Amino acid sequence: MTIQAQILDELRQLREQSGAGIILVTHDLGVVADIADRVVVMYAGRVVEQGTLEELFYDPQHPYTWGLLGSITRVDSDRTLRLPAIAGMPPSLLRPPQGCHFRPRCPHAFAKCKEIPPLRATLPAAPEHVDRCWLDRERKQRLRMVDGRIGLAAEPAVVT
Repeated sequence: MTIQAQILDELRQLREQSGAGIILVTHDLGVVADIADRVVVMYAGRVVEQGTLEELFYDPQHPYTWGLLGSITRVDSDRTLRLPAIAGMPPSLLRPPQGCHFRPRCPHAFAKCKEIPPLRATLPAAPEHVDRCWLDRERKQRLRMVDGRIGLAAEPAVVT
């Protein structure tokens, strides 16, 4: 952790001194929260969500993002419980699933998910926040809450 903190400090200094942007590829959302201004979430080679750090952490729109956020260790969590995991296995990039690449692992998938969803803005207050999910905004808000926090349901939900 000390080395990681030092590297992040060095990256921040370089960014400030040069005025350049940094592209950082990571699965560590703690690092993302510490250094990013904008975030692009990818799944199986496809962008599934993109927005500011605040939009992504506080109003995520894609189920894969929910799963990532739900698996972050929290200081107030019971340490005897296992962190929630996203069910299933990542797909083969040689033969990705038809439609939404996250569909086979998504507990909220429905028939339309067999089509590739467009990357589109669904938040009127944040037109540059885009996601690739067929669920409507109201369903997303309802389904992303698991045990009082953002996460991905372990069991398939019935989506009508």
